[in-house]
Amino acid sequence: MEAVVINTQNQRSHDWSEHCLSAVKKFIKNAVVIDNEPVLAKRQSHAETQVTILNQPNSTGMGDFLFERDESGLVSPIASEPNANMTDVIVSDDSIYAHTLDIRKVSDAFAESGIACSFVLPCDEDQNEELKITRILLSAKLTDIVVIDWYLHGDNPNLTRQVLTKLAESDASAGGRLRLIVVYTGQTITDGIFSDIKDSLSNGGITVRDIEDHIFTAKNDSCLVIALNKAEVSPTDLPERLFKLFLLLSEGLIPSFSLAAVGAIRKNMHHLVTRFSKELDTAYISNRLITNPPTDVTELMRDLLVSEFDNAIGLERIADEYLDVESIRLWLDAHENNFSSQEYSREVIDKKFIVQLLNSGIDDKGFKDHVGTIIKLPVEKRGLISIALAGGMELSREAQNKFSRLVAFKREAVMLPKFSSHVDWSPSLTTGSLLKHDNGRFFLCLTPACDALRLINDSSFVFLEATLVQDSYSVVLKDKSNDEIKLKFDRKRPKLSTFIFTPDITQRVRGLMSIDGQENFIFQDASGCDSFTWLGEIRYGRAASEMAQLVGNWMRIGINDSEHLRLIDAGKISG
Repeated sequence: MEAVVINTQNQRSHDWSEHCLSAVKKFIKNAVVIDNEPVLAKRQSHAETQVTILNQPNSTGMGDFLFERDESGLVSPIASEPNANMTDVIVSDDSIYAHTLDIRKVSDAFAESGIACSFVLPCDEDQNEELKITRILLSAKLTDIVVIDWYLHGDNPNLTRQVLTKLAESDASAGGRLRLIVVYTGQTITDGIFSDIKDSLSNGGITVRDIEDHIFTAKNDSCLVIALNKAEVSPTDLPERLFKLFLLLSEGLIPSFSLAAVGAIRKNMHHLVTRFSKELDTAYISNRLITNPPTDVTELMRDLLVSEFDNAIGLERIADEYLDVESIRLWLDAHENNFSSQEYSREVIDKKFIVQLLNSGIDDKGFKDHVGTIIKLPVEKRGLISIALAGGMELSREAQNKFSRLVAFKREAVMLPKFSSHVDWSPSLTTGSLLKHDNGRFFLCLTPACDALRLINDSSFVFLEATLVQDSYSVVLKDKSNDEIKLKFDRKRPKLSTFIFTPDITQRVRGLMSIDGQENFIFQDASGCDSFTWLGEIRYGRAASEMAQLVGNWMRIGINDSEHLRLIDAGKISG
């Protein structure tokens, strides 16, 4: 019986992994392989292979040899001839030199997996290390997977160390680019080598931690680095191995959805571009010239492009495949051991309870079980669902607050460093701008977006003040210290304030980067008396909802109808 349970759990874990793996395969589109000892192997017979040495180094360090068969049939190295560029030798199948890279096998394997694979093949005869590093980085920066040999020059790993450090610097400056780095080497991998690999990344600003139960594997939130031996993982098996390892970065319901969604956009990218052809140039320019303000047409074009991305995701049915009931069922099966059962009244919120809720759906009273019996789930008890799924109160709170930030904010100041090209960007004051006054008070801008454009003179902006709280908060965000800020908007007795700001040459009020080195954007009022730090921009729909609730409270008229009729109209009683 125990064996059956274990097999069932293993099957569920396998099904979930395969589900996530399908998203990884949709996402990963390109890889670069960097090696200084490439060969082309051409099979001669069942027992022999012809190897074409593409790059013969003069160095006598490890790996810098050609091959020659002796009388015993074994392969022994002989020093390469100077200035030779290509040589064919015959070797037995099992003794192709461990440090070389068969680029045909690698290329074919990646192509069969749907990955475009490029190669950078530095030559040992080339002594210009700076140029080598530049070539490698230019090829590696835009790829999802970087495969690099540990020895890129003779038997010295210094060039690889420099490349890893430079690549880490680039990824760190981009806010943590999602990437898989593979050191694929003929060397026997040791703890010392793997420590050197991690130290090289750390010198560039990326710190990774070893993953338990995965030898020579480490990661952080965006980078996964592994070391593989060429003899243990053949070029033919390399892509599938890397797909599965990528799951260590992306295993999850939401990560799988996002990977698959980006994959759908990548897949349809060329079609999307053709939708925005040069025939539209004159129409766009003419509309911009006769529209006031002209920047509205620019925003329209951006919205249209985003809409095409959304269309691609919809046509590929990504949400149906990765966010719907069957995906959630797979997730529940794979993670049920992490659940924390919760109780209320006579009910126990466990996997069975959650599956029934998933199948039935919820209404104001609760939901129906598999036989149609109503299970009451009061509103005040529904937070227990999250606690049960997350495995505890604190884990639930962290997950829900992170989700709330994603839903509420279009932009967060704390997230800007994640984007590498935000240097020349600055926020403008508009509906949803969330500011912190120097005196510690918080303000949400409610001025309509259209009134924040085409400003010629000093203009007033209306703000709803928020109160700093610990519980019952309306919105949560993080500051630069990674501490949570919880704010409450009082909609019944709102505190409204008006401040006057001066527009710049773009006819908008824009924040200026602070000079204290903290990368904060500051809004200064026209009088110079009030200074605000920009915390982020709440999504327009959410900000508009706050305005609507204010108006709703202000427009209350009192009793203007029969209470009995009102209850009938609401479906609370029968007539």
